[in-house]
Amino acid sequence: MVLENLEPKIVWKIFETIANTPRPSKHEERIREVIKDFILESGRSNKVDYHINQDSVGNILIRKPATIGLELAPSLMLQAHMDMVCETDKPEGFDFMNSGIPLRIQENKEWLDADGTTLGADDGMGIAFALAILIDPSIDKHGSIEVLLTVNEEDGFDGATLLDPSALDIRSKLMINLDGGPIGDIVVGSVCGRRVRFSKKFDWKTYLEGDNLEFIELTVQGLLSGHSGEDIHLPRANANKIVSRIASKLSQEMKLYVCKWKGGTKSNVIPAKSCIKFGVKKKNCTKFEELIDEEISSIYQYYKKFEPNINIEHNKASPEDYLSVEDSNILISTANIIPHGVLKMSHIYEGFVESSNNFAIVNTENDNEIIWLYPRSIIRGELNSFCVSMEQLGLLGDWRVFLRPVLPEWLPDLNSNFLKYVKKEYELVLKKPVKTNIIHGGLETGMISTRVSGLQMVSLGPTVEGLHSPSEKLKISDVGTLYELLKRIVAHIEELKRD
Repeated sequence: MVLENLEPKIVWKIFETIANTPRPSKHEERIREVIKDFILESGRSNKVDYHINQDSVGNILIRKPATIGLELAPSLMLQAHMDMVCETDKPEGFDFMNSGIPLRIQENKEWLDADGTTLGADDGMGIAFALAILIDPSIDKHGSIEVLLTVNEEDGFDGATLLDPSALDIRSKLMINLDGGPIGDIVVGSVCGRRVRFSKKFDWKTYLEGDNLEFIELTVQGLLSGHSGEDIHLPRANANKIVSRIASKLSQEMKLYVCKWKGGTKSNVIPAKSCIKFGVKKKNCTKFEELIDEEISSIYQYYKKFEPNINIEHNKASPEDYLSVEDSNILISTANIIPHGVLKMSHIYEGFVESSNNFAIVNTENDNEIIWLYPRSIIRGELNSFCVSMEQLGLLGDWRVFLRPVLPEWLPDLNSNFLKYVKKEYELVLKKPVKTNIIHGGLETGMISTRVSGLQMVSLGPTVEGLHSPSEKLKISDVGTLYELLKRIVAHIEELKRD
């Protein structure tokens, strides 16, 4: 076991089991059964009567009864999601469906990461904290504890959206979401978001020998990538935008015939790689080389400062069916017009990103899902306005634009008694002030609060950097700190009056 010498052992042992269990989004069946078996076995061994309920979408709720004398204390719910973002920078790829995560303690022993893949601390560590609280025999007094574990947070919030409180028998009115962080922060709000899809039925032309075309494959790769919300303000390049920039420059000077374009993998990940293949008339090959070398040189000069591993290559490729010049221009120009990154900084919360967009995916292999965007905003009206502008952009190129349901914002309630209680306990653990924070990312709290009325909520977590990318890493020392806090919150919960 890689983590056997880390403390607190009860948390790290559970996390290693989670990391060894495949759990891509929409495939949580194995981790769910591992968790249920683990809790039932713990109940048999320790003579604890855990109750486990499951709803139709696959969410589970585990309840541990209050200890004698605390039956009237407020019930507390710990919440995390079972799926993880599966990204790799291994040239050979990685089989997330059938392989555990290759955990690795860095040499300085300060950080835990994975060898060439996402770590899955988001939100595997949240699961580990919650389960450890349920089974820890040292927590000998507590009110009723509920653990809510949801499915498919990372690819659509399906678990939170379709949550069935009745089937799960949710009783708590206090909730700690364990998908927050960093250490020292209490997250009290998050933005709303909405996935946007562009589709179009293109007319592909059959390649013929007499077309007099030279085919080129252009690849942008090696970018840092990251979380499409929480990292959107950082100087991170978007591979799809770099490809669209180069292709747009070329299309102004010569006819391009796009064969295929594939870039990005998930809507909540900043694209690290994008590859386009197109044809140019052979008579334009010399000019093509001059233009593309000039543009690539300009891109390197700018991006190398903050994207040290950026790599842009163009090579001759085999002939293939292609789009007309008109359709090629529609695809390229639409991609070039779509904004990426911070759209507006907040006038209400100083230093906070109000609105952003991630130009997430281009894939010409599927007419129904050619382009995916993921805009976010703390202001619902601003999100809606951006989505309307994308619908109007679609009209110009005869695209069909589809808007997924809004994932609701979570607005701060700074007068919450539960928040004040958690803040007091946190400051006793850290022995210094803690701050409240709003994140430019989506948490399930907003959606869950629409399904379970009257919830008071906070979000906590350790320090995790490089979310949604193979550079994801977890600060090891934070785990013990946060677990101590959770134990204190549970042990002293009777200080809060039950509603």
